[in-house]
Amino acid sequence: MALRYEVAGEEPFEIEHLLLDVNGTLTDRGRLVPGVRERVGGLRADLDIRLLSADTFGTMEELAGELRVQATRISTGMEKGDLTRELGGERCAAIGNGRNDAEMLAEVRLGIVVLGPEGLSPQALSAARVLCPSITVALDLLADPRALAATLRR
Repeated sequence: MALRYEVAGEEPFEIEHLLLDVNGTLTDRGRLVPGVRERVGGLRADLDIRLLSADTFGTMEELAGELRVQATRISTGMEKGDLTRELGGERCAAIGNGRNDAEMLAEVRLGIVVLGPEGLSPQALSAARVLCPSITVALDLLADPRALAATLRR
């Protein structure tokens, strides 16, 4: 299971794991953003997808079941960074929006930050390689290697 990306000016790379922040990224105040379920379902065949969250709104387990992905309760940015390193950051993509996502976004091969319904941390923005206006745009970009290559080429 992996997605392969070829970007001009870089070595080709494969992503095996997709790490997703929950609050403000996948959800708006604990409720799944419309369109996320279908897009995650489409990526699930190619990627090990994990939800990472302190679960502020208490919905992570329900969301993980609905999306049929793993969920890990993580409270700090350091914990997100540690998990990323354990999985092998070069084989990971991550999507987030918060300050506690910055370390994870910096450690992965492909860090995507979204300006979601709960805002965007400047720390997360500076750690990411790609900025998307929404989670649905970010997931669509991951699913389309040519579009992503166009964004990242030198």
